[in-house]
Amino acid sequence: MTKTLIKNALLVTMDPATEDLRSGDILLVDDRIAQLAPEIHVDDAEVVDASGMVASPGFVDTHRHVWQSLLRGVAVDWSLFQYMVEMRTMYPVCYGVEEAYLGNHYGAWEALNAGVTTVVDHSHLQISEQHSDALVEGLKDAGIRGIFGYGVYRNPRYVPGEQIDPSALIVEIAGPIETFHRRNAERVREKYFPANDGLLRFGIASSEFFTFPSMEPILEELAWSRTLEPARITFHAAIGINGDVDIINDLSAAGALGDDLLMSHANCLTDEDLATIAREGGWISTTPDTELQMSGTFPVLERVVRSGRMPSLGVDIVSGFAGDMFTQMRLMLQAMRFRHNEATVPGGLPSSVKYAAADMLKYATLGGATCVGLQDEIGSITVGKKADVVLTRLDSVNTAALRDPVAALVFFANASDVEDVWVGGVARKRGGELQGVSWGSLRDRVQSARTKIDDRFARIDATAMRRAWEPVWGIAEDASLR
Repeated sequence: MTKTLIKNALLVTMDPATEDLRSGDILLVDDRIAQLAPEIHVDDAEVVDASGMVASPGFVDTHRHVWQSLLRGVAVDWSLFQYMVEMRTMYPVCYGVEEAYLGNHYGAWEALNAGVTTVVDHSHLQISEQHSDALVEGLKDAGIRGIFGYGVYRNPRYVPGEQIDPSALIVEIAGPIETFHRRNAERVREKYFPANDGLLRFGIASSEFFTFPSMEPILEELAWSRTLEPARITFHAAIGINGDVDIINDLSAAGALGDDLLMSHANCLTDEDLATIAREGGWISTTPDTELQMSGTFPVLERVVRSGRMPSLGVDIVSGFAGDMFTQMRLMLQAMRFRHNEATVPGGLPSSVKYAAADMLKYATLGGATCVGLQDEIGSITVGKKADVVLTRLDSVNTAALRDPVAALVFFANASDVEDVWVGGVARKRGGELQGVSWGSLRDRVQSARTKIDDRFARIDATAMRRAWEPVWGIAEDASLR
Protein backbone atom coordinates (compact mmCIF):
# COMPACT_ATOMS: atom_id res chain seq x y z
CA MET A 1 0.00 0.00 0.00
CA THR A 2 1.38 3.39 -1.08
CA LYS A 3 0.25 6.50 0.78
CA THR A 4 0.84 10.15 -0.11
CA LEU A 5 -0.43 12.94 2.13
CA ILE A 6 -0.75 16.35 0.46
CA LYS A 7 -0.82 19.01 3.18
CA ASN A 8 -2.02 22.62 3.34
CA ALA A 9 -3.24 22.95 -0.26
CA LEU A 10 -5.78 25.43 -1.54
CA LEU A 11 -8.36 22.95 -2.81
CA VAL A 12 -10.35 23.37 -6.02
CA THR A 13 -12.23 20.07 -6.15
CA MET A 14 -14.59 20.61 -9.13
CA ASP A 15 -17.02 18.43 -7.18
CA PRO A 16 -20.30 20.26 -6.43
CA ALA A 17 -20.83 17.99 -3.43
CA THR A 18 -17.38 18.63 -1.95
CA GLU A 19 -16.44 21.93 -0.37
CA ASP A 20 -13.42 23.79 -1.66
CA LEU A 21 -10.98 24.61 1.14
CA ARG A 22 -8.64 27.56 1.61
CA SER A 23 -6.30 25.09 3.26
CA GLY A 24 -6.81 21.35 3.28
CA ASP A 25 -5.23 17.94 3.06
CA ILE A 26 -5.64 15.10 0.56
CA LEU A 27 -4.69 11.50 1.32
CA LEU A 28 -3.85 9.31 -1.68
CA VAL A 29 -3.81 5.57 -1.03
CA ASP A 30 -2.55 3.49 -3.92
CA ASP A 31 -4.43 4.79 -6.97
CA ARG A 32 -7.36 6.40 -5.13
CA ILE A 33 -8.24 9.55 -3.23
CA ALA A 34 -8.87 8.11 0.23
CA GLN A 35 -9.60 11.17 2.35
CA LEU A 36 -10.17 14.90 2.04
CA ALA A 37 -10.32 17.17 5.09
CA PRO A 38 -9.06 20.44 6.60
CA GLU A 39 -6.44 18.37 8.40
CA ILE A 40 -5.41 14.72 8.11
CA HIS A 41 -2.93 12.87 10.31
CA VAL A 42 -1.29 9.70 8.97
CA ASP A 43 1.97 8.23 10.26
CA ASP A 44 3.03 6.02 7.35
CA ALA A 45 2.56 8.34 4.36
CA GLU A 46 4.93 10.38 2.27
CA VAL A 47 4.12 14.00 3.14
CA VAL A 48 4.03 16.69 0.46
CA ASP A 49 3.81 20.26 1.71
CA ALA A 50 1.49 22.06 -0.69
CA SER A 51 1.49 25.40 1.13
CA GLY A 52 1.05 28.17 -1.40
CA MET A 53 -0.26 25.79 -4.09
CA VAL A 54 -3.60 25.02 -5.69
CA ALA A 55 -4.65 21.37 -5.70
CA SER A 56 -6.96 20.56 -8.60
CA PRO A 57 -7.99 17.52 -10.64
CA GLY A 58 -5.86 16.65 -13.65
CA PHE A 59 -6.90 18.19 -16.96
CA VAL A 60 -8.64 15.97 -19.51
CA ASP A 61 -7.80 16.68 -23.18
CA THR A 62 -10.41 15.04 -25.40
CA HIS A 63 -8.76 15.61 -28.79
CA ARG A 64 -5.02 15.59 -29.50
CA HIS A 65 -2.84 14.26 -32.32
CA VAL A 66 0.01 13.30 -29.99
CA TRP A 67 2.38 12.04 -32.71
CA GLN A 68 2.73 15.59 -34.04
CA SER A 69 4.71 16.67 -30.96
CA LEU A 70 7.93 16.21 -32.97
CA LEU A 71 6.69 18.78 -35.49
CA ARG A 72 6.48 21.63 -33.00
CA GLY A 73 5.85 24.93 -34.75
CA VAL A 74 5.30 23.86 -38.36
CA ALA A 75 1.59 24.69 -38.35
CA VAL A 76 1.51 28.08 -36.62
CA ASP A 77 0.67 29.93 -39.86
CA TRP A 78 -1.17 27.16 -41.67
CA SER A 79 -4.64 27.14 -43.12
CA LEU A 80 -6.64 23.93 -43.11
CA PHE A 81 -5.65 23.51 -46.77
CA GLN A 82 -1.97 23.60 -45.86
CA TYR A 83 -2.61 21.21 -43.00
CA MET A 84 -4.23 18.68 -45.31
CA VAL A 85 -1.44 18.94 -47.86
CA GLU A 86 1.55 18.70 -45.56
CA MET A 87 0.35 16.95 -42.41
CA ARG A 88 -1.86 14.39 -44.10
CA THR A 89 0.11 13.55 -47.24
CA MET A 90 3.73 14.53 -46.55
CA TYR A 91 4.81 14.37 -42.91
CA PRO A 92 3.45 10.86 -42.10
CA VAL A 93 5.86 9.18 -44.53
CA CYS A 94 8.75 10.96 -42.81
CA TYR A 95 8.18 9.02 -39.58
CA GLY A 96 10.05 5.80 -38.97
CA VAL A 97 9.15 3.49 -36.11
CA GLU A 98 11.53 5.26 -33.71
CA GLU A 99 9.99 8.64 -34.56
CA ALA A 100 6.50 7.23 -34.00
CA TYR A 101 7.51 6.07 -30.53
CA LEU A 102 9.19 9.36 -29.66
CA GLY A 103 6.32 11.44 -31.02
CA ASN A 104 3.88 9.79 -28.63
CA HIS A 105 6.30 9.39 -25.74
CA TYR A 106 7.52 12.98 -25.80
CA GLY A 107 3.98 14.18 -26.49
CA ALA A 108 2.66 12.34 -23.43
CA TRP A 109 5.34 13.87 -21.22
CA GLU A 110 4.52 17.31 -22.63
CA ALA A 111 0.93 16.79 -21.53
CA LEU A 112 1.88 15.51 -18.08
CA ASN A 113 4.27 18.41 -17.58
CA ALA A 114 1.29 20.78 -18.04
CA GLY A 115 -1.01 18.89 -15.68
CA VAL A 116 -2.90 17.00 -18.41
CA THR A 117 -3.38 13.57 -16.87
CA THR A 118 -5.80 12.15 -19.45
CA VAL A 119 -5.66 12.49 -23.23
CA VAL A 120 -7.66 11.14 -26.15
CA ASP A 121 -5.03 10.45 -28.79
CA HIS A 122 -6.55 10.68 -32.26
CA SER A 123 -3.70 8.66 -33.71
CA HIS A 124 -3.78 8.67 -37.51
CA LEU A 125 -0.17 7.51 -38.02
CA GLN A 126 -0.95 3.80 -38.37
CA ILE A 127 1.41 3.15 -41.28
CA SER A 128 2.58 -0.34 -40.28
CA GLU A 129 2.16 -2.81 -37.44
CA GLN A 130 5.50 -1.63 -36.07
CA HIS A 131 4.38 2.00 -36.11
CA SER A 132 1.19 1.10 -34.26
CA ASP A 133 3.07 -0.82 -31.57
CA ALA A 134 5.50 2.08 -31.12
CA LEU A 135 2.67 4.61 -30.78
CA VAL A 136 0.92 2.58 -28.07
CA GLU A 137 4.16 1.88 -26.21
CA GLY A 138 5.14 5.54 -26.31
CA LEU A 139 2.01 6.46 -24.37
CA LYS A 140 2.14 3.51 -22.02
CA ASP A 141 5.78 4.07 -21.10
CA ALA A 142 4.99 7.65 -20.05
CA GLY A 143 2.23 6.51 -17.69
CA ILE A 144 -0.48 8.87 -18.93
CA ARG A 145 -4.17 8.01 -18.66
CA GLY A 146 -6.30 8.12 -21.77
CA ILE A 147 -7.65 6.53 -24.91
CA PHE A 148 -5.46 5.40 -27.78
CA GLY A 149 -7.65 6.14 -30.78
CA TYR A 150 -6.42 3.78 -33.49
CA GLY A 151 -6.71 5.86 -36.67
CA VAL A 152 -8.10 4.13 -39.74
CA TYR A 153 -7.26 7.07 -42.01
CA ARG A 154 -5.68 5.81 -45.25
CA ASN A 155 -2.13 7.11 -44.83
CA PRO A 156 0.15 7.48 -47.85
CA ARG A 157 2.99 4.95 -47.93
CA TYR A 158 5.46 6.31 -50.48
CA VAL A 159 9.15 6.84 -49.69
CA PRO A 160 10.41 10.45 -49.51
CA GLY A 161 12.42 11.21 -52.64
CA GLU A 162 10.80 8.67 -54.94
CA GLN A 163 8.78 9.78 -57.96
CA ILE A 164 5.05 9.70 -57.27
CA ASP A 165 1.87 10.94 -58.88
CA PRO A 166 0.39 13.27 -56.23
CA SER A 167 -3.05 13.30 -57.88
CA ALA A 168 -3.23 9.51 -57.81
CA LEU A 169 -2.03 9.56 -54.22
CA ILE A 170 -4.90 11.80 -53.14
CA VAL A 171 -7.41 9.45 -54.76
CA GLU A 172 -5.71 6.50 -53.07
CA ILE A 173 -5.95 7.90 -49.53
CA ALA A 174 -9.66 8.72 -49.85
CA GLY A 175 -12.30 6.12 -49.31
CA PRO A 176 -13.50 3.41 -46.94
CA ILE A 177 -11.43 1.59 -44.35
CA GLU A 178 -8.65 -0.66 -45.64
CA THR A 179 -8.28 -4.36 -44.88
CA PHE A 180 -4.91 -3.56 -43.28
CA HIS A 181 -6.56 -1.33 -40.72
CA ARG A 182 -9.23 -3.87 -39.88
CA ARG A 183 -6.65 -6.54 -39.18
CA ASN A 184 -4.14 -4.27 -37.47
CA ALA A 185 -6.69 -2.60 -35.20
CA GLU A 186 -7.95 -5.99 -34.10
CA ARG A 187 -4.35 -7.06 -33.44
CA VAL A 188 -3.59 -3.92 -31.40
CA ARG A 189 -6.79 -4.37 -29.40
CA GLU A 190 -5.94 -7.96 -28.55
CA LYS A 191 -2.23 -7.38 -27.87
CA TYR A 192 -2.35 -4.22 -25.75
CA PHE A 193 -5.94 -3.85 -24.52
CA PRO A 194 -7.38 -7.32 -23.84
CA ALA A 195 -9.55 -6.03 -20.98
CA ASN A 196 -9.61 -2.35 -22.02
CA ASP A 197 -9.99 -1.14 -18.45
CA GLY A 198 -6.46 0.01 -17.66
CA LEU A 199 -4.77 3.39 -17.49
CA LEU A 200 -4.72 3.51 -21.29
CA ARG A 201 -7.77 2.20 -23.14
CA PHE A 202 -8.46 1.30 -26.75
CA GLY A 203 -10.49 3.49 -29.06
CA ILE A 204 -11.08 4.05 -32.77
CA ALA A 205 -10.29 7.28 -34.63
CA SER A 206 -12.54 7.01 -37.65
CA SER A 207 -12.07 7.82 -41.32
CA GLU A 208 -12.85 11.35 -42.47
CA PHE A 209 -16.57 10.79 -42.78
CA PHE A 210 -17.21 14.26 -44.20
CA THR A 211 -15.44 13.21 -47.43
CA PHE A 212 -17.63 10.14 -48.01
CA PRO A 213 -20.18 10.23 -50.84
CA SER A 214 -22.89 8.37 -48.92
CA MET A 215 -23.80 7.03 -45.49
CA GLU A 216 -23.34 3.36 -46.39
CA PRO A 217 -19.55 3.17 -45.81
CA ILE A 218 -19.88 5.33 -42.69
CA LEU A 219 -22.43 3.01 -41.12
CA GLU A 220 -20.42 -0.03 -42.18
CA GLU A 221 -17.26 1.36 -40.55
CA LEU A 222 -19.08 2.26 -37.34
CA ALA A 223 -20.61 -1.21 -37.15
CA TRP A 224 -17.16 -2.78 -37.55
CA SER A 225 -15.64 -0.39 -35.00
CA ARG A 226 -18.24 -1.36 -32.43
CA THR A 227 -17.35 -5.04 -32.74
CA LEU A 228 -14.04 -4.09 -31.05
CA GLU A 229 -15.91 -2.49 -28.12
CA PRO A 230 -13.80 0.68 -28.10
CA ALA A 231 -13.93 3.04 -25.14
CA ARG A 232 -14.75 5.78 -27.65
CA ILE A 233 -15.09 6.15 -31.41
CA THR A 234 -13.82 9.62 -32.20
CA PHE A 235 -14.09 11.46 -35.49
CA HIS A 236 -13.83 14.92 -37.02
CA ALA A 237 -17.45 16.00 -37.34
CA ALA A 238 -18.40 18.26 -40.24
CA ILE A 239 -20.91 18.67 -43.03
CA GLY A 240 -20.38 16.30 -45.96
CA ILE A 241 -18.38 18.17 -48.59
CA ASN A 242 -20.48 16.66 -51.38
CA GLY A 243 -23.76 17.83 -49.85
CA ASP A 244 -25.22 14.31 -49.75
CA VAL A 245 -24.27 13.39 -46.18
CA ASP A 246 -26.04 15.07 -43.26
CA ILE A 247 -24.01 13.23 -40.67
CA ILE A 248 -26.10 13.72 -37.50
CA ASN A 249 -29.54 13.30 -39.03
CA ASP A 250 -28.38 10.31 -41.05
CA LEU A 251 -26.74 8.66 -38.03
CA SER A 252 -29.93 9.29 -36.06
CA ALA A 253 -32.12 7.80 -38.79
CA ALA A 254 -29.93 4.69 -38.78
CA GLY A 255 -30.03 4.40 -34.97
CA ALA A 256 -26.25 4.79 -34.94
CA LEU A 257 -25.82 7.65 -32.48
CA GLY A 258 -24.66 6.76 -28.99
CA ASP A 259 -22.50 7.78 -26.08
CA ASP A 260 -19.56 5.84 -27.49
CA LEU A 261 -19.17 8.61 -30.11
CA LEU A 262 -16.84 11.54 -29.42
CA MET A 263 -16.99 14.19 -32.14
CA SER A 264 -14.28 16.81 -32.45
CA HIS A 265 -14.82 20.37 -33.68
CA ALA A 266 -18.43 20.03 -34.95
CA ASN A 267 -18.57 23.78 -35.69
CA CYS A 268 -20.92 23.30 -38.62
CA LEU A 269 -23.50 21.32 -36.69
CA THR A 270 -26.83 23.07 -36.24
CA ASP A 271 -28.63 23.60 -32.95
CA GLU A 272 -31.02 20.87 -34.08
CA ASP A 273 -28.06 18.53 -34.61
CA LEU A 274 -26.81 19.27 -31.11
CA ALA A 275 -30.27 18.67 -29.66
CA THR A 276 -30.35 15.30 -31.41
CA ILE A 277 -26.96 14.40 -29.94
CA ALA A 278 -28.09 15.44 -26.47
CA ARG A 279 -31.18 13.26 -26.85
CA GLU A 280 -29.69 10.18 -28.54
CA GLY A 281 -26.05 10.18 -27.44
CA GLY A 282 -22.64 11.49 -28.37
CA TRP A 283 -20.13 14.02 -27.07
CA ILE A 284 -18.29 17.06 -28.46
CA SER A 285 -14.66 18.16 -28.11
CA THR A 286 -13.94 21.81 -28.89
CA THR A 287 -10.38 22.83 -29.81
CA PRO A 288 -10.33 26.66 -29.75
CA ASP A 289 -6.82 27.29 -31.09
CA THR A 290 -7.30 25.18 -34.21
CA GLU A 291 -10.87 26.19 -34.90
CA LEU A 292 -10.27 29.91 -34.61
CA GLN A 293 -7.24 29.64 -36.92
CA MET A 294 -8.39 27.13 -39.52
CA SER A 295 -12.18 27.23 -39.52
CA GLY A 296 -14.62 29.72 -40.96
CA THR A 297 -17.15 29.01 -38.21
CA PHE A 298 -17.10 29.81 -34.51
CA PRO A 299 -16.33 27.10 -31.93
CA VAL A 300 -19.44 25.25 -30.85
CA LEU A 301 -18.86 24.95 -27.09
CA GLU A 302 -21.46 27.49 -25.96
CA ARG A 303 -24.13 25.90 -28.14
CA VAL A 304 -23.28 22.47 -26.71
CA VAL A 305 -23.92 23.86 -23.23
CA ARG A 306 -27.25 25.31 -24.37
CA SER A 307 -28.23 21.89 -25.71
CA GLY A 308 -27.93 20.49 -22.19
CA ARG A 309 -24.84 18.45 -22.94
CA MET A 310 -21.52 18.66 -21.09
CA PRO A 311 -18.78 19.97 -23.41
CA SER A 312 -15.04 19.32 -23.33
CA LEU A 313 -11.83 20.90 -24.58
CA GLY A 314 -8.86 19.65 -26.57
CA VAL A 315 -5.50 20.95 -27.79
CA ASP A 316 -5.67 19.18 -31.19
CA ILE A 317 -2.49 19.80 -33.23
CA VAL A 318 0.58 20.11 -31.02
CA SER A 319 2.43 20.87 -34.26
CA GLY A 320 0.89 24.33 -34.04
CA PHE A 321 0.03 24.98 -30.40
CA ALA A 322 1.40 24.37 -26.91
CA GLY A 323 0.16 21.17 -25.33
CA ASP A 324 -1.48 22.71 -22.26
CA MET A 325 -5.12 23.33 -21.36
CA PHE A 326 -4.51 26.73 -19.78
CA THR A 327 -4.31 28.28 -23.23
CA GLN A 328 -7.44 26.56 -24.51
CA MET A 329 -9.52 27.58 -21.48
CA ARG A 330 -8.68 31.28 -21.64
CA LEU A 331 -8.86 31.49 -25.42
CA MET A 332 -12.30 29.88 -25.53
CA LEU A 333 -13.62 31.96 -22.65
CA GLN A 334 -12.46 35.28 -24.07
CA ALA A 335 -13.66 34.47 -27.58
CA MET A 336 -17.12 33.65 -26.20
CA ARG A 337 -17.17 36.85 -24.16
CA PHE A 338 -16.24 38.91 -27.22
CA ARG A 339 -18.98 37.34 -29.31
CA HIS A 340 -21.53 38.05 -26.59
CA ASN A 341 -20.37 41.65 -26.24
CA GLU A 342 -20.39 42.15 -30.01
CA ALA A 343 -23.95 40.87 -30.28
CA THR A 344 -25.44 42.68 -27.29
CA VAL A 345 -23.67 46.06 -27.33
CA PRO A 346 -22.43 46.61 -30.89
CA GLY A 347 -20.16 49.62 -30.98
CA GLY A 348 -20.52 50.15 -27.24
CA LEU A 349 -19.00 48.98 -23.99
CA PRO A 350 -20.54 46.11 -21.98
CA SER A 351 -21.65 46.82 -18.42
CA SER A 352 -21.08 43.23 -17.34
CA VAL A 353 -19.18 40.14 -18.47
CA LYS A 354 -20.88 36.89 -19.41
CA TYR A 355 -19.51 33.40 -18.71
CA ALA A 356 -17.61 32.49 -15.57
CA ALA A 357 -14.01 31.31 -15.53
CA ALA A 358 -15.02 28.48 -13.20
CA ASP A 359 -17.24 27.00 -15.91
CA MET A 360 -14.31 26.76 -18.32
CA LEU A 361 -12.24 25.00 -15.65
CA LYS A 362 -15.10 22.54 -15.23
CA TYR A 363 -15.17 21.78 -18.94
CA ALA A 364 -11.40 21.15 -18.94
CA THR A 365 -11.63 18.66 -16.06
CA LEU A 366 -14.98 17.10 -15.18
CA GLY A 367 -16.35 17.90 -18.64
CA GLY A 368 -13.57 15.99 -20.32
CA ALA A 369 -13.99 13.09 -17.91
CA THR A 370 -17.71 12.96 -18.69
CA CYS A 371 -17.13 12.99 -22.43
CA VAL A 372 -14.79 9.98 -22.22
CA GLY A 373 -17.08 8.07 -19.84
CA LEU A 374 -14.83 8.39 -16.78
CA GLN A 375 -16.80 10.93 -14.73
CA ASP A 376 -17.11 8.40 -11.89
CA GLU A 377 -13.34 7.85 -11.87
CA ILE A 378 -11.62 11.18 -12.62
CA GLY A 379 -12.35 14.86 -13.28
CA SER A 380 -12.75 16.02 -9.67
CA ILE A 381 -11.05 15.66 -6.32
CA THR A 382 -13.57 13.32 -4.76
CA VAL A 383 -13.05 10.61 -2.20
CA GLY A 384 -13.04 7.25 -3.99
CA LYS A 385 -12.01 8.59 -7.38
CA LYS A 386 -8.67 7.92 -9.03
CA ALA A 387 -5.80 9.94 -7.63
CA ASP A 388 -5.20 12.20 -10.63
CA VAL A 389 -4.13 15.36 -8.81
CA VAL A 390 -2.19 18.46 -9.86
CA LEU A 391 -0.46 21.06 -7.68
CA THR A 392 0.06 24.51 -9.24
CA ARG A 393 2.24 27.15 -7.58
CA LEU A 394 0.83 30.44 -6.34
CA ASP A 395 4.23 31.99 -5.65
CA SER A 396 5.68 32.26 -9.17
CA VAL A 397 6.15 35.48 -11.10
CA ASN A 398 2.83 34.69 -12.81
CA THR A 399 0.80 33.94 -9.70
CA ALA A 400 2.34 35.44 -6.54
CA ALA A 401 -0.27 38.17 -5.98
CA LEU A 402 -3.28 35.93 -6.67
CA ARG A 403 -5.94 35.04 -4.13
CA ASP A 404 -8.49 33.39 -6.43
CA PRO A 405 -7.37 29.85 -7.39
CA VAL A 406 -9.78 29.61 -10.33
CA ALA A 407 -8.37 32.86 -11.73
CA ALA A 408 -4.90 31.39 -11.28
CA LEU A 409 -5.70 28.25 -13.25
CA VAL A 410 -7.73 29.82 -16.04
CA PHE A 411 -5.96 33.14 -16.61
CA PHE A 412 -2.47 33.24 -15.14
CA ALA A 413 -0.79 29.84 -14.79
CA ASN A 414 1.15 27.96 -17.42
CA ALA A 415 3.00 24.64 -17.54
CA SER A 416 6.01 26.07 -15.70
CA ASP A 417 3.77 26.73 -12.67
CA VAL A 418 2.70 23.08 -12.45
CA GLU A 419 4.75 21.71 -9.56
CA ASP A 420 3.44 18.18 -8.97
CA VAL A 421 1.33 15.72 -11.00
CA TRP A 422 0.00 12.35 -9.90
CA VAL A 423 -1.75 9.89 -12.24
CA GLY A 424 -3.47 7.10 -10.36
CA GLY A 425 -1.39 7.98 -7.31
CA VAL A 426 1.92 7.69 -9.19
CA ALA A 427 4.04 10.83 -9.27
CA ARG A 428 4.80 11.90 -12.85
CA LYS A 429 6.10 15.34 -11.87
CA ARG A 430 7.51 16.38 -8.49
CA GLY A 431 9.07 19.64 -7.48
CA GLY A 432 8.76 20.87 -11.05
CA GLU A 433 10.74 17.92 -12.45
CA LEU A 434 9.42 15.03 -14.54
CA GLN A 435 9.63 11.66 -12.79
CA GLY A 436 10.54 8.36 -14.41
CA VAL A 437 12.29 9.87 -17.41
CA SER A 438 15.66 11.51 -18.06
CA TRP A 439 14.64 14.78 -19.68
CA GLY A 440 18.13 15.47 -21.02
CA SER A 441 18.27 12.11 -22.80
CA LEU A 442 14.71 12.40 -24.12
CA ARG A 443 15.37 15.95 -25.34
CA ASP A 444 18.42 14.82 -27.31
CA ARG A 445 16.49 11.95 -28.91
CA VAL A 446 13.62 14.29 -29.81
CA GLN A 447 15.91 16.82 -31.46
CA SER A 448 17.73 14.11 -33.40
CA ALA A 449 14.40 12.65 -34.56
CA ARG A 450 13.18 16.06 -35.71
CA THR A 451 16.32 16.48 -37.82
CA LYS A 452 15.70 13.12 -39.51
CA ILE A 453 12.09 14.05 -40.22
CA ASP A 454 13.13 17.40 -41.68
CA ASP A 455 15.71 15.73 -43.93
CA ARG A 456 13.10 13.29 -45.28
CA PHE A 457 10.50 16.02 -45.73
CA ALA A 458 12.91 18.06 -47.84
CA ARG A 459 12.99 15.21 -50.39
CA ILE A 460 9.28 15.50 -51.15
CA ASP A 461 8.09 17.79 -53.96
CA ALA A 462 5.89 20.06 -51.85
CA THR A 463 4.88 22.27 -54.80
CA ALA A 464 3.60 19.29 -56.80
CA MET A 465 1.67 18.03 -53.77
CA ARG A 466 0.02 21.39 -53.16
CA ARG A 467 -0.97 21.74 -56.82
CA ALA A 468 -2.51 18.27 -56.79
CA TRP A 469 -4.66 19.28 -53.81
CA GLU A 470 -5.81 22.59 -55.30
CA PRO A 471 -8.58 21.18 -57.54
CA VAL A 472 -9.87 19.08 -54.62
CA TRP A 473 -10.02 22.24 -52.50
CA GLY A 474 -11.53 24.34 -55.27
CA ILE A 475 -8.52 26.64 -55.56
CA ALA A 476 -8.09 28.42 -58.89
CA GLU A 477 -5.12 27.72 -61.13
CA ASP A 478 -3.98 31.33 -60.80
CA ALA A 479 -0.60 31.02 -59.05
CA SER A 480 -1.24 34.28 -57.21
CA LEU A 481 -3.99 32.55 -55.28
CA ARG A 482 -1.77 29.77 -53.99
